[in-house]
Amino acid sequence: MRIKKLMVCASVLMLVSSASMVGQAADKENNETAKPKGDSQKNVVAKSETKAPIVIEADNLSFSEETGDVFAEGNVVVKQHTDTLLTDIMHGNNKTTEVWIDGKATLQQPGTELVGTGTHYNYTTRLGNMHDVTGLVGKEHISSNNLEFYPGKLVAHDSTATKCPAIVPDYHMSADKIEIWPGEKMIAYNAKFWIGKTVIYSMPKYQTSIQPGEEKSAFPRIGYHSGDGLYISQHLEYPIANRLTAFADLDYYSKHGLEPAFGFISKQKGYSLKLYQSSEENGDDEWIKKEPELLFTLDPIRVGKVVGSFSASNGKWKENNVSGWRQDYNLYFSRDPIQLSKVVTLNVGTGFEKVHYGYDDSSNNIWRLNAGITAKPNDRLETWVTYAYNKQSGTSVYNYDRIDNDRELYTGFMYKVDKMNSVGVKMDYDLDHSKVEDLDYTWRRNLHCWEADITYREKRSQVNVKISTVAW
Repeated sequence: MRIKKLMVCASVLMLVSSASMVGQAADKENNETAKPKGDSQKNVVAKSETKAPIVIEADNLSFSEETGDVFAEGNVVVKQHTDTLLTDIMHGNNKTTEVWIDGKATLQQPGTELVGTGTHYNYTTRLGNMHDVTGLVGKEHISSNNLEFYPGKLVAHDSTATKCPAIVPDYHMSADKIEIWPGEKMIAYNAKFWIGKTVIYSMPKYQTSIQPGEEKSAFPRIGYHSGDGLYISQHLEYPIANRLTAFADLDYYSKHGLEPAFGFISKQKGYSLKLYQSSEENGDDEWIKKEPELLFTLDPIRVGKVVGSFSASNGKWKENNVSGWRQDYNLYFSRDPIQLSKVVTLNVGTGFEKVHYGYDDSSNNIWRLNAGITAKPNDRLETWVTYAYNKQSGTSVYNYDRIDNDRELYTGFMYKVDKMNSVGVKMDYDLDHSKVEDLDYTWRRNLHCWEADITYREKRSQVNVKISTVAW
């Protein structure tokens, strides 16, 4: 028992000053090495109150005060804050603040789990490496012959990445090197994109966001729309500088031809700027050309359980013969979901939008209120109903962004018949005129790591088909 206590204390001395193994950013003050006065339990507890402690558990622990060597064997668990390292045998040294694991090791963090062999890590420099790695970073399943740890990022050599969890994925990206900033972005060098065993395209450098809610598939979407015909859509991103990216959405329609969107995105601390030109279609099959538009977006700001968002844009819009500059300022507040019961969730939000149209020098002030209830009584069924209210001072000169009804009700359900098939119904109801605006029937078919939606829009007499990678 004395040896185990000594080992834990010595391990804390060696590891307590470290950042997480994937190098999460920390203040310089918090990274200074601790200088304990002794090996007592009291000293260990005192230090854990000011700095995130490292706790090592194992069946057998040993420590040499003379050499600083540390040895742990059998069900080894190393924990620091939300980081966990699992292995069977671990060697280390508190003087050099290094750890070696020859065999299999598993690193776990929120949203990240990596498994590999030959792990070496220095807790002072926050540098290290792991070999023959497989694992999950966000929604990306990665593999790498050699994974390097740096402060704030991972670098995977001779690697692959895919969102398909199958042992043999339907699609994947391979690259000579992939740089990963967990929770932020991923940049691949000499990237090739595969469907099955066939390379569909390649890029010398490719970038994609892995922030929750911002992920876009690197693989094409195909489908059919009654008004547009057959279509294929491809999203591409190319990093120009550290915070500057060029992008293109290449959308081809058999009835319209190529309708692309392209531009630049600059992501700065606290905000982003997007300068782009595009042809866009809304849910009512109305098109707009932006020639071009500049969009400013603040990063969401949280105050307690409320999240605020703000965006401002200025662009030249063209719809048929109507053309002019459009300025938009949009402020919105949403509350964290309110759990009414184990299966029922309430979402509420409110906001204000001011739009100025240069075409006729008119403006529209829009106050918004949204409230929605979602129920998931089991793994098969999901139902929802949402009330939307918009109080306007004017009307848009464009059909594209015109609000047709001030009060609308959206409701529907999706039912999973079996692991391969789901069916659903969605209805939009115009409360101002007491009529059903849209009524859509959808059959969703799982195609392994792809997904097909076939939707019949009764009120429009339309059939839409969409095939895309599954949004895991």
